[in-house]
Amino acid sequence: MKRKSKSQKVYDYIEELIISGEYKPGERLPSEAQLGETLKVSRVSVRAGIEKLSAIGLVNKKKGGGTYVNRPKNDNYLSVFTPTLLHNTDYLELMELRRALDSLSVQLCTQNITEAGTRKLGKIIDRMEHLEEDGDFFELDKKFHLLVSKYSKNRFLHNIHLIIWDVLQKTLRPNYTKVTEPSTYDRVGEHKRIYDAIVHKDENLARIYTVHHLEKVIDTFKCVYNEAYQEAFEKNQKKET
Repeated sequence: MKRKSKSQKVYDYIEELIISGEYKPGERLPSEAQLGETLKVSRVSVRAGIEKLSAIGLVNKKKGGGTYVNRPKNDNYLSVFTPTLLHNTDYLELMELRRALDSLSVQLCTQNITEAGTRKLGKIIDRMEHLEEDGDFFELDKKFHLLVSKYSKNRFLHNIHLIIWDVLQKTLRPNYTKVTEPSTYDRVGEHKRIYDAIVHKDENLARIYTVHHLEKVIDTFKCVYNEAYQEAFEKNQKKET
């Protein structure tokens, strides 16, 4: 088992203090010296751990004034779980979760979306269709699916989707890029079929297209992973012979 670094020890300790509610948004954390003494690590390790927490937006350092727990920038009351997921989430597991949640979101969206909502989705589809080859498809994909979850009119469900996309953006982007290249599958066409089903208020078809879309992503990732595993295996075999 890989040994945990000292900075990761600091990270995990502070994260637990925040998640448990011992330190609430706006409150000041113990000083670097206090944390170092408690965890038996150097101030360098404490700073490194705090920097990692600051990078994901969980805390902020005030020059000459200590480190504070950040206040959430939105009303997502589930965002306290984001830091844990950022370093404990597998891409395949996240996609399997999305397959289940997106299916429900699109069903509710089809029931509840307004004409203004469908126009917004249509504009995203239009931007997808005219995106340059090296354009940022991730941002459009994110906007499309978050808009679908928003119009599910279920705040709890939408908040879970916000966390999922936050984790995808901050730690799993390379995995996403591998499986969403234009040559991999008809990424625009699949979103357009989902959109058309929503416009026609066909919730069953919208669910089928959404599940099919995510199953394609999952299958593609498995193929990419298996190829990488096979290459590594063959390299090791050559070294041994």
